[in-house]
Order: sequence, then structure tokens, then C-alpha cells
Amino acid sequence: MPWETKTAWAPPGRWNFPPAVRALLFGTVGLSLFQWVADDLTGGAFTRWFGLSWLSLRRGLVWTPVTYIFLHGGVFHLLMNMLVLFFLGPETERALGSRKFLLLYFISGLLGGLGWVWIEDSPLVTCIGASGAVFGILGAFAALFPNQPITLLLFYVVPVTLRAWVLAVILGLVELMFLLSPGSGSVANAAHLAGGLAGYFYALGLVRGERSGARSWRKVAKLFTPPPADDARELDRLLDKIANHGLHSLTPREREWLDRASRARRGS
Repeated sequence: MPWETKTAWAPPGRWNFPPAVRALLFGTVGLSLFQWVADDLTGGAFTRWFGLSWLSLRRGLVWTPVTYIFLHGGVFHLLMNMLVLFFLGPETERALGSRKFLLLYFISGLLGGLGWVWIEDSPLVTCIGASGAVFGILGAFAALFPNQPITLLLFYVVPVTLRAWVLAVILGLVELMFLLSPGSGSVANAAHLAGGLAGYFYALGLVRGERSGARSWRKVAKLFTPPPADDARELDRLLDKIANHGLHSLTPREREWLDRASRARRGS
């Protein structure tokens, strides 16, 4: 379903896309197109070799828990996944950094795929698609920006705006309902749920780690000679910003000020 986030600011750049999101968008679209052509020429052999299934794992195709993320069952399947990556990926990558964002994407996709394999009964059914990975982005976005408004076009017509955490909970409950329903079809709801939970707890762990770091900064700051009033207010402001939004929220000038203040109080 089409959606958008209300982002206050985005740095300049090509389409305002950070590098990991741009690479994943072009790479996934390109490999999906190649897959469709290759399957037409080989009678589906390409998907059997690179899609995920019990049979593929038993045959020793150990790469399939990763390669299945880049394959799709059709244009609509590809479009839905890429829309989530397009709208939620850039802000998530800017918050985490490119390396951690890629780790998030592939961990969510990997755990989503393995969760699907664990639940799927038939060894012959193949799972393909980036749904587990993009649900991981949605889960991470809800952990990083829980109150960020996201606007959906319900049934592609009616605009509905929800907070990120509310949207994540609703989609999670819907996926769980389909998963528990008999004859839920070919949609890999287990992959969606496992990927979303993996992304949420991955980002939540990073957020808690940064807030713990901010508290440590406060404890260290108390050991120094009391600073001038203006510096003390600025230090408190920066530590509050780290606690509320994470270290990534500091501008280069703020980071430089904090390092300089720390060195000065240590007498270096």
C-alpha cells in the first residue's frame, strides 16, 4: 500500500537517498528483472536455485536464506516491497548509519526466511521476496521514531495517518491473524512477523545502548570541575539530545564541542 512519512529535514544528495537504500533499490529491481527473464528461459530453475525452501537447504544451497530476498513473484510483489524501502529506508539509514542499516536489512530478511521455513509444512514450497527485510525496516522505524506520522493510502484511495508504532502493531496483528488462519495462502506471513520483530528489537537495542552511553556521559561530567553556567547549559542540552534522540542526532559542530569540552575538563 502506498505511504509516506512526514520528514522534517533530509540532507542534499541524489534523490536524497543514502547509499545503502539506493543500492538495495537498484539491486533488488535489477535482480528481480533478471530472475523473471532467467526463469522464462530455464523453466523456473533460477528461482529453484536461489529461492528459499526446505528442499533447497537440504540440498546444501546455503546461500538461499540471503538470495531469496532479491527475488520476487511479480511486479506488484516487487512494487510493494520497494515502496516500503523507498519511504522508510532513507530515514532509518540516516539514523543507524549505512553499515548498521545493511546489517538490519539482512538480519531481518535472514530471520524472516528462517522463521518461514520453520513453520512451512511442505518442503517443495519456495519463499521469495524482500518482505521479511522490509518488515524489519518498519519494525526498526517504529523503534527509532515511534511517534512519527505515516500516511497510508488505504485501498489506494483513502489517506489514513497513523503513528509509526501504531502502524507496526496493526500490521503485526494482521500478519499474526493470517498466520493463524487455516489456508492462509502463499503469503509468507511468518517471514513478515519474524522480520518485523527482528528489526524492532535490533533498533531498540541500539537506542537503549546510546541512551546508556548518554547516562555514562553524565556520570563522567560530574567528576569534572563545574563548568561556567553557559557551558553547563550547553552540556545539559547536548546530553538531553543524546538521551532522547541518540548520538546520531548530534551535528558535527555539536560533537566537536562535546569532545573539546571533555578534553578541557580533563586538563588535556
